[in-house]
Amino acid sequence: MKQNSQWTLLLATSMVSFMSTIDASIVNIAVPKLSHDLHAPMNEAEWVVSVYLVLICVLLIFFGKLSDQIGRIKIFQIGTLIFVAGSLGCGLSTTLPLMLAARIVQAVGASMTMATNFGIITQIFPRSRHGVALGVNSSFVQVGNIMGPGLGGLILAVLSWHFIFFINVPIGLIAFAFGYKIFPKELPTHQKVQIDFIGYLVYALAVVSFFVAIYWGQEIGFVKPEIILLFLSTAILIAMFIFRENHTQNPLLNLHIFKNAGFSIGIISAMLVYAVGYFNNMIMPYYLQETLQYSSAIAGLILMSIPLLNIFSAPIGGMIGDRIGAEKISLIALVIFLIPELIFMFITPSWGIIWLIAGLMLFGLANGTFQNNPMIMGNAGKQFQGIAGSIAALARNLGMAIGLSLSTSLLYLGISRKAGQHITTYPNHNPAWFISGMHFSYWFALGMIVVALILLIGLVRHQKRLSQD
Repeated sequence: MKQNSQWTLLLATSMVSFMSTIDASIVNIAVPKLSHDLHAPMNEAEWVVSVYLVLICVLLIFFGKLSDQIGRIKIFQIGTLIFVAGSLGCGLSTTLPLMLAARIVQAVGASMTMATNFGIITQIFPRSRHGVALGVNSSFVQVGNIMGPGLGGLILAVLSWHFIFFINVPIGLIAFAFGYKIFPKELPTHQKVQIDFIGYLVYALAVVSFFVAIYWGQEIGFVKPEIILLFLSTAILIAMFIFRENHTQNPLLNLHIFKNAGFSIGIISAMLVYAVGYFNNMIMPYYLQETLQYSSAIAGLILMSIPLLNIFSAPIGGMIGDRIGAEKISLIALVIFLIPELIFMFITPSWGIIWLIAGLMLFGLANGTFQNNPMIMGNAGKQFQGIAGSIAALARNLGMAIGLSLSTSLLYLGISRKAGQHITTYPNHNPAWFISGMHFSYWFALGMIVVALILLIGLVRHQKRLSQD
């Protein structure tokens, strides 16, 4: 393909990636208004967030496998249209059932695009430019992941919640039109589609069991027998899935892909980094609006510090990664991550807002520089590009879910420890309790970054030994 067409298609796929990712977090800030306007209790309105995330995780592997057989571009383009239709339906919804139905449609489309976008990029760009191309796409994906609360707050300050969804419609249609005109035409395939539906059913049950345990555990506590049983069921289902995939002729997921250390560590480290990113999504809005008493609009602008730096650092990180390797630049990024996490672990209102903004900007710099997508896709064979992209997207969404659960659970645990009583809301009369809980949470966030750092140090050393041999 001509270079200008490559970059146009990269922009089109990245815009869809941005929309599908941001819709996992932007709705959080609108839940109170959704609850009021749709006449639904708050706990039921929160299903609008969870049903989207769960269904994407359930469908990603399926569409990744399907795209490897019938074509990634075809799946991506159809998914874009389905996502646009679901977004329009969400914006027009007047009741909670209608909203949930539209949200399901939106999730189906989002999972189709998430499962294929990385594979398409590695397909249309030469290998020498995979780093910068995936870096640009990563900037859109990561910005979509972390700017949801900030952008949502700004939209709600001037418009209704409907426009959180309506804004996807023109952008999605423009992206589809660009793709229709410029995407290389895939030759029609006449091979019979082969999907391991038994393995897929076991996988889907494992994902649902995991998410039910996460969300229910937040309500009643993670040490309850029923929650422990759900986590145990998830582990058993995962073991059954692994056994099935290792003993079927045409597996849904070829587990040999995980024998590559670079791929496996890329997946684990990506999950950890996305989980840490969700600590900011969940905790910082409370700190800015409740503790520091900023308006939602000002809080949204401050939180934009992360995506602002992310936009510039991701493609630059990709270019550097093409020269020195995605693993080495990601290792540098993880070292940078340590600085903002240390700031968030000790910051108090007396420090002044400049320290918080500096921490958020450093987080955005590190987040963009971390090149998990080139690391993952570069270590997957050409025949695995579709399913590898699906696994990368699954790791991202699982990381978001784990981060959502861990951040809130650790926050309230830290508040309760400080208060000497069980607390699950913001302590309005004792903001110092919240700050103590925030510091407690970020200790664990720092620990996850350290784990990712240790894994990547081991990988870089392993690759150095192989190159010397």
